[in-house]
Amino acid sequence: MTLPAAFTSVAAGVAAAGIAGWSIARFFTAGLTRRESAAWSLASGLLVHAIVLLAFLGSGTRPRAIGFLAADAVVVAVSLRIRRPRRGNPPLRGRRGPAEQFALLLLLAVAGAAIAIFAIEALSEPMWSTDFLAIWGLKGKIVFATVALPSRMFHDPALAWAHREYPLLVPLSLVALASFGAGWNDQALALLYPACELATLLALYGFLARRVSPVAGAGAAALASLCFFLYRAVNAGTAEVPFALGAVLAAGAALDFLDADSPAARARLAAAALFCASLKQEGSLFVLLLAAMVWWRARRSPARGRRAAALLLCIPPAVHWGLLYLLRGSQTRRDFDLTLFEPRRWLELPALFLLVATRMLGTEARQAIVPLAAIALYLLVTRRGIADPLLPVFAAQIFCYAVAFSVSSFDPLYAIEGAFRRITMTLFPAFTLVLCARIPYGVPGWAHQSSDPRRTPVPGERSGLPSREAAGPQGGGTRGNTRKWTES
Repeated sequence: MTLPAAFTSVAAGVAAAGIAGWSIARFFTAGLTRRESAAWSLASGLLVHAIVLLAFLGSGTRPRAIGFLAADAVVVAVSLRIRRPRRGNPPLRGRRGPAEQFALLLLLAVAGAAIAIFAIEALSEPMWSTDFLAIWGLKGKIVFATVALPSRMFHDPALAWAHREYPLLVPLSLVALASFGAGWNDQALALLYPACELATLLALYGFLARRVSPVAGAGAAALASLCFFLYRAVNAGTAEVPFALGAVLAAGAALDFLDADSPAARARLAAAALFCASLKQEGSLFVLLLAAMVWWRARRSPARGRRAAALLLCIPPAVHWGLLYLLRGSQTRRDFDLTLFEPRRWLELPALFLLVATRMLGTEARQAIVPLAAIALYLLVTRRGIADPLLPVFAAQIFCYAVAFSVSSFDPLYAIEGAFRRITMTLFPAFTLVLCARIPYGVPGWAHQSSDPRRTPVPGERSGLPSREAAGPQGGGTRGNTRKWTES
C-alpha cells in the first residue's frame, strides 16, 4: 500500500471512531458545545473500537475495515433509535467588540498553526521514539501480527522491559487503525496524535467558551498548543498525547459536576475515568485525585448523592484493572522498589525523597524559572476562577511523582531525567483551564451556561448564581478591575 493510501485508510479509521463515539457520547453531552462533543466523540470512539477489536480477537477473527464499519453501523443504528436527552438552551453571548474579536481570531490562528506544526513533525517520518519501539508499538505489532493477545506478551521474561503492566488502549487503538488498511504503517498511524491534539484543543475551547468566555477558551487552546515539550515528534507513538486529552476531559467533567449534578455529568465522569485509566498508570492516579477533590468539595452539599457520585471516578479504573488482572495475571512493577515501604526500610525514604525533591525544585524548576514565575505572578494578581479546585489535584499529582521517583528501582535522578518533564507536561493542557478560567467573562452574568441544561439561565429568570456585582466575575479577572458588558 502506498503512503497516501495508508494515510487515507488511517484517516478513515479515525473518522469512523469519531462517528461511533458520537453515537455513544450524544447521550451525555447534552448542554455542551459542539467542540466539546467532538472531543468526547473521539475519546469514546477509541474506547468503542478497542472493545470491538477485543471481540474480534476473542473470536479469532482478523479485524478488518468492513468488520469495524459494520460494528459502527450497528452502534449508530441502535443509538439513533434511542431518544437523546434534551439539549440546553444555547449560551447567550454579549456583543463582541473589535478588540475582543481580534484577540479571539489571533489566538485561534496561533492554535491552528501549532497543530499544523505538530502534524507536519509527527507525520513526516515513521514513529521512532524508544517508548514506541519498545512498549506501545511493540505490543501493537504483536497483537496485529498474531490476531490475539498472546500470553507471552505478559509472561515472557524476554519482554520484561516492555512494561507488561501498562494499560492497553494505545496499542489496541493503533491495531484498530491499522486494520482499516492493508497493514501496519508506522508513519500513517501517527495521524492519531494530531487528531488527539485537535480534540484536546477543541475540548479546552468549548469548555471555557461555555463556562467563561470565547476569548478564555481560545487562550487556553493557544496556550496548550504551544506546549512543544508535549506536542513533538518524540511523543508520537506513546500515551502522553492521548492522556493529555483524557486529563482535559476528566477535569472538565469534574468541574461541570461540581457546578450542576445531573445524570449527564455523572456519565461524563465515568467515561473520562475509564478513558484515563485505559491509557496510563498515571491516568488512574489523576482520576483518584479528582475523585478526592470532588468528594471534598461536595462534602457540605445537602444532596447526599453528590459525595457518593465521586465514586463514579473510582469504579471505572477499578473495573479496568480488575479485567486486566483476569487477562494477564499478576504483574510486577519493575520501575519501583516497593520493599522501601516495608517498616525495615522506612528510614531510607526521607533521604531518597529529599534527593528527589532537591533535584525537582533545583535543577528542573530552575530551568523553567521564567514560566513558573510568570504563572505564580498571574495566579497572585487575578481573581479565583471556576477551575481553581483543580490546583490541589495538580499539586498532589506532582507530589506522587516525587514519591514514585523516590522508590525507583533505578537511580532516582536517572528516573527524573528520563521521565519528569514528559509526564508533567501531559498535565499542562488541563492546567490551562485554571489559568484561562481567570480571564473575565465576555458575556453578561446571567448568560452563564451551566453544564446542566435544566439550569441554563435565561434573561429575567433567577438563576441562583451569584451576581457579578456581589461576587465579581466568576471567570476571573484582575483584582479591582471591572468591565461594563453590553447585552445583545
